[in-house]
Amino acid sequence: MRPRRSLLALGALAATLVVTACSAGDQPDGSSDAAGTTASTATHTAAEIAAATGTYKVQPLFAVPKTLPKKYRLAFLNPGLSYPYFATWSDGMKAAAKYYGVELDQADLNFKYDTQLDQYKQLAVKMPDVAGSQPMNDATYNQARQDKVKLVLIDGSFKDLPHFGVDDQQVGTLAVDTMTAAAKAKMAGAWKGKNVLVAGLTSANCGPCDARVKAAFARAESALGIPAANTKMLTPQGQDPTTSAGSTFNDFLTAHPNDAVLVVSYGDEPVIGAVNAAKAANRDADILAVSNGGDSAARLALRDRSNAGILVAAIDYQPYAEGWNWVEAAIATAMGKPFGEFRVDRVLTAANVDQFYPEDSKR
Repeated sequence: MRPRRSLLALGALAATLVVTACSAGDQPDGSSDAAGTTASTATHTAAEIAAATGTYKVQPLFAVPKTLPKKYRLAFLNPGLSYPYFATWSDGMKAAAKYYGVELDQADLNFKYDTQLDQYKQLAVKMPDVAGSQPMNDATYNQARQDKVKLVLIDGSFKDLPHFGVDDQQVGTLAVDTMTAAAKAKMAGAWKGKNVLVAGLTSANCGPCDARVKAAFARAESALGIPAANTKMLTPQGQDPTTSAGSTFNDFLTAHPNDAVLVVSYGDEPVIGAVNAAKAANRDADILAVSNGGDSAARLALRDRSNAGILVAAIDYQPYAEGWNWVEAAIATAMGKPFGEFRVDRVLTAANVDQFYPEDSKR
């Protein structure tokens, strides 16, 4: 509401001037939301967020005002809480919602994406200011528009919606960069004279998954000289990514009994499935792998000494930070403000995983 001038008293005029300084249209460092609701000038600093998130050391995407224009209600449609990566998203979201003082409702799609609209409608009863998901479909998008609920996506894009998340090209490239030294050593030693393949484990109907694998293929060609003809995209079938990837990769190894294989993927569980399959087939000397994600399953695998020399590393997407950042992005979207980009720059190994995730040992 815009201030009304009063000429009846000097005190009223002074009060008006103070309110006018924070009127609609100002930015959050003296800010208001798109509706003109006044917010606090003080924001949560990066140092405060890093301290509040402990070893996760979250880097904020948006400087959230310490006094919000209103107590926002957020809703998120989680792809599947049974999957460690998405479960960690949820943990980060809940912690951020508590820290910033907003309400958060979540639904578990359990990978049944055709139920997304119905799940959204159940959350929409509580009239959220902002909803989010990964992925999004036309039916849910149109319903949210009809409900006048703003949307913000994580790890995916859809039409005109604001979004943030993992850079598919960057992490696919980083996976191969991380294994390049070990691969070159193998190719000059134990694998000398062997045909070297790159197996990329993807997921059906997942554009970002394919993009990460294709980026890894391109990097393997430029950094290791492995031609495109020696790359193979594998698409496991089945809901459990570890088990289905293990079966698919076992078949791949059987079809290539004399070849060495570099393993990449969009995530952690498919790579762990491939590592397990290679060990079961006594082919562990023939593979090197890097997983993408850094979720709890990857961290457990890195600590498993039987994976030494096979699982080189896990690119840490910091899913807890992504979840926390989604709450910040949702608050920014509610206020009609832009938010920053998410960047992946941390690699987990058997040597440093306990340093970055000491809390794992307490569970």
